[in-house]
Amino acid sequence: MSDYVSLLPPNATFLERAVEQSSGITTLPVPIGDLWNPATCPLASLPWLAWALSVDEWDQTWPEATQRAVVAAAIEIHRRKGTVGAVRQAVVVTGRQAALVEWWQMTPPGPTHTFRADIEIEDRGIGIAELETMERQVRAAKPARSHFSTRLIGRSSASVLVGIGGQDWGTTTVYPQ
Repeated sequence: MSDYVSLLPPNATFLERAVEQSSGITTLPVPIGDLWNPATCPLASLPWLAWALSVDEWDQTWPEATQRAVVAAAIEIHRRKGTVGAVRQAVVVTGRQAALVEWWQMTPPGPTHTFRADIEIEDRGIGIAELETMERQVRAAKPARSHFSTRLIGRSSASVLVGIGGQDWGTTTVYPQ
């Protein structure tokens, strides 16, 4: 009786408690704490955790690390939904960097309640499906009254070697002192 953990609510009747004890079910074989933690949740249960936390965008083809990052960020995104921080975080969890430029920061100022998401695509490029996913993420996290556009910014880095050589055909004479 010392290891007995009841699964019944506190207001259970005597008969319900007797049936529970006679059934032999006294412990849960599932570690509930692990199921609610994005870092320890089994991969097969991760979509269900995403659903429970109201993740706005989910794709089974994402790498496991991206899926766990999206689930881990879900509560903070919902807490800050409708802010610049939520929009930025919604893009960052997909593995990209974005700069948000609001209408009053544009030169010349843009239409009221608009913003532009400048997404860096680096050397790896971006596919149409990934771009559409990011736009859905932004749409879900942005303020309802705002409209946005997306601008892709490509950056590339390269090493440039510069050499210079010189040659002089003049004659130099050195005299002793």
